[in-house]
Amino acid sequence: MLRPRAVGALVGVSALVLTAVAVGAPAAGADDPQATEGYERTARLTTVGKPLDLLLHPESGKLYIGSDTVAGTPDGSLAGVYAVDPAAGNVLSWVKTSPGSTGAPAQLPGKRLAGPLPGDGVHYLVGLRGVAAAKDGSATGSGGWLTGTSITQAKSGAKPGTVVVVRGTKLEEVAVGETSVTVERSLTLPATGGPLAVDTAAGQIWVTDNTNGVLRRVGSADFAPDGKEIALGAGAAVSFLEWDTERGVLWAGRGTVLEAYDIASGKPAASFDARPGDTVADVAVDPRSDRAFAVWQDWGNPPEEGDGVGQLSVYDTATLKDLDMGAELPGVHGQLGSSSVAVTPGGDAVFVASPSDASLTVFRAPVPPTPSPTPTPTDSGSPPPSPDPSPGATDPDPDPDPDPSGEPTDPTDSTDSGTTVPVGGPADDGNGAGGTADSGDTSGGPGTTGGSVGGGPVAGGSLGTTGDGSLASTGSDLLLPATAGTAALLAAGTTAILWRRRTNGRLEP
Repeated sequence: MLRPRAVGALVGVSALVLTAVAVGAPAAGADDPQATEGYERTARLTTVGKPLDLLLHPESGKLYIGSDTVAGTPDGSLAGVYAVDPAAGNVLSWVKTSPGSTGAPAQLPGKRLAGPLPGDGVHYLVGLRGVAAAKDGSATGSGGWLTGTSITQAKSGAKPGTVVVVRGTKLEEVAVGETSVTVERSLTLPATGGPLAVDTAAGQIWVTDNTNGVLRRVGSADFAPDGKEIALGAGAAVSFLEWDTERGVLWAGRGTVLEAYDIASGKPAASFDARPGDTVADVAVDPRSDRAFAVWQDWGNPPEEGDGVGQLSVYDTATLKDLDMGAELPGVHGQLGSSSVAVTPGGDAVFVASPSDASLTVFRAPVPPTPSPTPTPTDSGSPPPSPDPSPGATDPDPDPDPDPSGEPTDPTDSTDSGTTVPVGGPADDGNGAGGTADSGDTSGGPGTTGGSVGGGPVAGGSLGTTGDGSLASTGSDLLLPATAGTAALLAAGTTAILWRRRTNGRLEP
């Protein structure tokens, strides 16, 4: 049996080995599945014609799609307004007809969705000067046409049942009735009006002036400019405007650049550039998830003018940083129209409409992985700890009676079942990094207290051991696998001590 000096040497070797293993051991849960980094494409709908615009109703939760027909459709035109269940992805209804230029119902494309109706439904544009309203289950859209200049922009007004439209240099508020549309208020702008953003709760309207390079604010109460303007930097004309009313930020699409303007300071807050060959087509802001979702579409025929692949990008509206959670959009290009995007509250589902391939693609938010359970000393699936091999096993062994022959005891000839050597000793709370090491039995017989690695037995675990040949620190839940290298180092230390005993004759008392 080993004397105290031999015990001390082996303790040092064991501590060094366990330190090396602890440094290289993976933390608990290291083998858990990794989280998906970006939004994943989960479905593609091709039964809603050629989608031109999307709107997710804030109250009913239904997804509305303004569509045109698809060339070569054998069963007739697919134009109109569709109501879709965003969860199941099935079409709820299809409003095929809308008010025509003569007043008679006609099947016309739902060109642009201006905004939601109270409870359910949407306002939308038809033809050159038509404004209509419809909801899920409507037989036909209601509304009518204006005379004169064509409508280029439209957003729901601050007053229920109204729509704010741009017609050349005129900004107008129109009331949509069952069979007619009436201009209620009109404002002459300094130049031709561009994209709109409306905060119906605050009663404010932002209108783009691409000629003079400014965003101009108009009050809904008096329908007049209030003097607030934001200067646009050099660049392309604004193609769309989206208001993040929670953050006080206007998102503006300007060709190959997406810009965010802080209303309070009147200055640009962030700018995002397109990949080569892409342009920004639309953005949707979701206040609940603090995210903005932008669709970038390729422009041109690959490979001469682009690669034919668009991009869905996701931005943090608080930090105005790219979250790098987007996805590629194969086939999304601008040859047949501009793509659009809508998002469910909370950002769980994102819908991208692509006129180029007549499809609606659904993306789902990444799902965090389910962590694996952490083994604990009370885990019912773990075997009970091994009984204490002998009283006082954690103390140095007393000097045994000498062999009757007077010769030193050779452990290789010993029938002792093994010596338990503490590594560091248990802490007062029982959560120490202790362990056991076999004193020299390599036969896998009675002296073995653990499993085996690489065909050879290894010593059993410490306090909180799982009983599978690996040591577990119950204080930090760090798993220390018993490897072949660990066994080899322990064996080498033991052999060195025994060799010293043989060469020095006898150990000192």
